[in-house]
Amino acid sequence: MPNFIRRKLIENWEKCGIADNERISKQTPPAGVTTVRGLSYATDGHPMHTLNIYYPDGADGLLPTVVDIHGGGWMYGDRELNRHFCMFLATQGYVVVGMSYRLLPETDLCGQVQDIFKSLQWLEAHAEEYHCDLTRVFLTGDSAGGHLSGLTACVALSPKLQAIYGVQPIGYGFKALVINHGACDVNHLNFIKGVMGKLVTREMELMLFGKRPKTSPFYRAASFSDTAEGIALPPVLLISSEPDGLHEPQTLTLHKWMTERGIPHETLFWKKEQGEHLTHVFNITHPEYEEAIETNLKMLAFFEKSLAR
Repeated sequence: MPNFIRRKLIENWEKCGIADNERISKQTPPAGVTTVRGLSYATDGHPMHTLNIYYPDGADGLLPTVVDIHGGGWMYGDRELNRHFCMFLATQGYVVVGMSYRLLPETDLCGQVQDIFKSLQWLEAHAEEYHCDLTRVFLTGDSAGGHLSGLTACVALSPKLQAIYGVQPIGYGFKALVINHGACDVNHLNFIKGVMGKLVTREMELMLFGKRPKTSPFYRAASFSDTAEGIALPPVLLISSEPDGLHEPQTLTLHKWMTERGIPHETLFWKKEQGEHLTHVFNITHPEYEEAIETNLKMLAFFEKSLAR
């Protein structure tokens, strides 16, 4: 049964890939953006150890920088998936960095975190070549990338977590963190109800944490609720929408947990009657929508506000 579940998960993400490619092919890329594709952030030649950088045409000097971690259920996607979203942010005067990272089941959660930190260390070494201001770096991610962005922010601030994941600290910090429609509680991946949901959750845990998930050192060092408490986080913004299937079980649960513990954060939650396009990660997949433009501009305003704190 586990092998069957894994095959079905892979097949479902392959179907998502077909749909995403069709969607992206019909969209018009934002104009006025210079794109540098396929930069290797590791020396092993792995195709997923690459990143893209976007910045305004004619950029001069250092610009505020957004690091974007794509979603895809930890099993799908690459540096190209969010390119139109990244390009929109670049049109607003930012450098945007979007990396690929190895996916499940090729690697596990630890491998993904290590890949992300390799890309962040590469950025530290090459920032000025691509107009990146390391004193103004912001972090965001969507869906599973929302989980990985939250985890990355915590690992970057915690020597204990750095030791658990086997990563070296980076020499710059994040001024703000925005979690878009995040799946931040990986110990309760209750996306599907009933017996099938339990089987899917079990298979995801096996891929994320290994053959004995609950004995893995990462199992209780993966969800935001296990990593964020006691850490002096940068300003945090949670973005979500009521029609999103992750809104109640994931985003609202995270919002409640942070509120109960007095962890400062802001929210941008769309009600279903506020727009017709408010599906999961709508502001990432369709940055041309009116609701998406409003959301993404508010996200950038949050970044700018964080600099004054």
